[in-house]
Order: sequence, then C-alpha cells, then structure tokens
Amino acid sequence: MSADEPRKSLPRARGRAWRVVLGLISMLVIVAVFAAALFLRPFASLVDRAAVGSSAVTNEVSTEQLQAYCPSRMDLVDTEAYGDSEFQVSTGNVASSARYAAFGSVYRAQVSPLGPDYATDSETLADQEDGDVLTLAGDVDDGARVMDTRLLASENGTGSAASVVSWATEGDIQGLSASTCVVPSLEHAFLLTDTQSGVTQQLIVANPTDRATAITIQAWGTADGERLALSTGNTMTVDAYGEASVDLGAAASGQDGVYVTLSSDETPVAAVVRTVRMDGLTARGSDYALPVDAASRGAMLPGVREGDETAVEVFGESDGDVTVYWVGEDGLTQAAQGTVSANRVAVFDLQTAPEGVRGVFVDASTPVAAGARIQRSGGDGQADFALVRAAEPAASSAVVLPDGVDGELTLMNDSSASARVTLHAYDADGVEVDERTVTLDARSAQSLAVADLEGEARMLTLDDEDAAVGWGVRLSHPDVDDAGLAGIAYLGATALTPVRETVSARNDQSIVR
Repeated sequence: MSADEPRKSLPRARGRAWRVVLGLISMLVIVAVFAAALFLRPFASLVDRAAVGSSAVTNEVSTEQLQAYCPSRMDLVDTEAYGDSEFQVSTGNVASSARYAAFGSVYRAQVSPLGPDYATDSETLADQEDGDVLTLAGDVDDGARVMDTRLLASENGTGSAASVVSWATEGDIQGLSASTCVVPSLEHAFLLTDTQSGVTQQLIVANPTDRATAITIQAWGTADGERLALSTGNTMTVDAYGEASVDLGAAASGQDGVYVTLSSDETPVAAVVRTVRMDGLTARGSDYALPVDAASRGAMLPGVREGDETAVEVFGESDGDVTVYWVGEDGLTQAAQGTVSANRVAVFDLQTAPEGVRGVFVDASTPVAAGARIQRSGGDGQADFALVRAAEPAASSAVVLPDGVDGELTLMNDSSASARVTLHAYDADGVEVDERTVTLDARSAQSLAVADLEGEARMLTLDDEDAAVGWGVRLSHPDVDDAGLAGIAYLGATALTPVRETVSARNDQSIVR
C-alpha cells in the first residue's frame, strides 16, 4: 500500500457519514409525520364532506312481533290486613271474562299465563270454518295473561286486540270493570283520579321477559307543580315473568288527581292501576286505569251519556288555557273553561251530563293528557264508575268484547270536516256478520248499540282512511243490571296499524381520531 491511499479513502468515509446523518433525519421526519397523523385532527375545512350526504342511510322498520299484557280480574288490596272478620272487606262473587283476537295477515297468535311456565303453557288462537279472525275466549280468574302475535306482514288492518272484564253483585267491588290489554314499553304514564280517603290506586307492573328490571316512579299532584315525595319510595323491582305492585293512594295521599310516570331500566314492562272507591263499607265502584297516550292539544273522550256524573282530569308540562265541551250529534256545547298550570293536575267537575251527550272534548292551548271519570249510582248508596282515556284515531282499529257483556259504540269526529268510516262486526267464531258505513258531521259524535248489529257481534273493527275518528265501547252486564246495581265500564279502541321506527345511519369523518 502506498502513502497516498489513506488520503484517497477519506472523502469516501465522509460521504458515508453524511448519508447516515441524512437517513436519521429522514426517519425522524417520518416518525414525526406518523405521530401527527395519530394525534392531530385536520382542519374541518380540509375534510371532504361531499361523500357524507351520499353515504347517509335511512330505513323505516316495522315489527312483526306483538305482545300485550292482560291483567287479572279486579281485586282489593290487603283484604285481611285489618279489622275483625265482621268488618273486613271482601271481593264477594267477583268473576271475569276475556277475549283475544288477531286480525289480518297473522302467522300465529297464542295466550299464556304470566309466570315461569309462560313459554310452554299456552293456548293458540284459532279460526273457525269460514272465519275471518283468529280468536280465543277465556277468563283471568287465576291470574294475568300475555298475548303473543306473529305477523306475516306489517300493514293497516293487521294486528291484535284483547280485553278483560270483571264484575260482581256482592261484596265490596260491586259493579263492572274493564281493561284493554296493554302493550309493554320502557315508559308509561297514568292520569289518575283523587287519592283521598276511601280510594285505593294499586299500580301493578308486569314484566313478561326473562330478565328482571328496576322501575323508577315519579308523580305530580294538584297542590303545586313540584314532584311528589312518595312515602313508599320511587323505585321497585319486577322479577322476570313476574308482577310487582305499589299502592299509589297511600304513597301520594290527599291529592285531587295524580299524574304518574314509570320507566324501566332493562326491559319493556306493562302496567295498569286498579282503582277502587269505598265509602265506609259501601261500594262506590272500581275500574282499571290504563296508560295515557302522547299529549295533544285536542283530546276526545267518547262514551259519556246523559245523567253521568262527570269529572275531567288534565295535565300539561306548561301553562295553558283549557276549554271542555260536551259532544253530541249536533256538535259541541261548552261545559267548562279554565287553565292548567305546568306539572300540576287540573280537575274540571262537569256535574251531570245533559241530554244528547255522547262524549267530551278537551281543547287546550298547550299539549295535555286528559281523562274522564263517569259515575252512576245504584241502590243503597252503591255506585260504579268508568275511567275513559283519550281516544287515538287510527286508519284501522279494533275493540274486542268478552263474553257476557253488552255494549254501545261511540264514534267521535274532532276534525273540521265530515268523516266517513266503515264498521265491520264479527261473531265469537271470527266470522264477519255485519258491515256498514257511518258518516259523522264535523265536531260531532254518534252512538250505536252492539245489539243492533247483525248477528251476535263480539269483535269490531273500524276502517278510517283519514284517521279522524276516535271511538270505543261503553259496557254493561245483565247480572249487575238485574241486581239493581250500577255497573258501567269502557273499552277504548286498539290500533291495527304498523308499529314503525325510523333508523338513520351516516358516515361522519369528524369522529375519526
């Protein structure tokens, strides 16, 4: 090796060193860019949103599985908890009847007792030869029932309806009570009558699922707009396939009316309130209070008749003006006028309904929930009452009458134009026995006795293309009438329309971190 060779290799060594330095710098730049991409959000103006709108998807879905809870027969709270044997309250000879029906495109419908054997111990609804409706009759003497319906299609005229009635001519719940079967939901609301002395309001919550759930209860009264502090607490637990109850009359006593909400943490539940009134040892009636529908500025309350002692409860979440009207075939007649305060139940005592009345209409300047209590008196101080909730018009709806009761339909049109509807009647075998068209003037009501229809009608459907008419059936029972007792009850219509939900999904680049 010559003396000049080390000098020639020196520039090559320096070149390699610079390449290493540049490589390290490039690696650091790449790592820095990668880190920035992980932890820094781009400016909103740099995000291309043109594709977001086109990638949005909205679907309307409808359920093809229906469920309804049918409460057990009317009962008293703690019949043996107080007093000696001579003065204890008694349910007497109380009896019950129930009917279940499925209309339209139905795959299968069945009824089961609420309990551990719910899934296996069931009866299936069937149609007779030439029948148009799947139907089943029974009673609820030994407990509540759950009706499950599987549909082939979700459309108007397809669905299920069921109801129960309970009656007695002896004991402390003399008279007649009735309830349509309740669809389970995560939330329910009730507008109840007073909780004064002699009145019990037993809230019954049913859980027809295989998972227990906790229930939160809130209540507002007539004294002010503050939420009531319930003496029994505001939570309860309902076991799987079970029921739980609380006496709201004791929990929120001394009110002239109560608005109650309940919400379930885990699963949909169904609920009713057994309302019983007594004056000492004299029966003053009983009925089931059912959940109210969404608040509105106009509430139709069909089924009131001449001579009924009538009171209307109204509840709204904001202050507003309220006018209450009697409704008959000739239109509206003002019955009362007043105001409603936010979160405070207002009670309008309308006294006795005049001649020609077929219902009550509540007109409010703010959305409200409304209900009516109508009462009749019998012999020896006995009385009975019916609780009427606001009717919700639908394109198709049904009322199912259990065996043993008589009924009178009331159709009410609250629109500013005349309405034309078609009524279909079916007998106990599900065979159509009558069809007729009814025309109602604007802001008017008509009645029709079930006995005046052809055949022995037990199931009724109404087709109302404009969804303008609210309706229901006022009930009586021959055993109660023959005993010289007052006995009234009311069944509202159940919608036979698709239960739909709108589900939306869209691409949003801003949520990417």
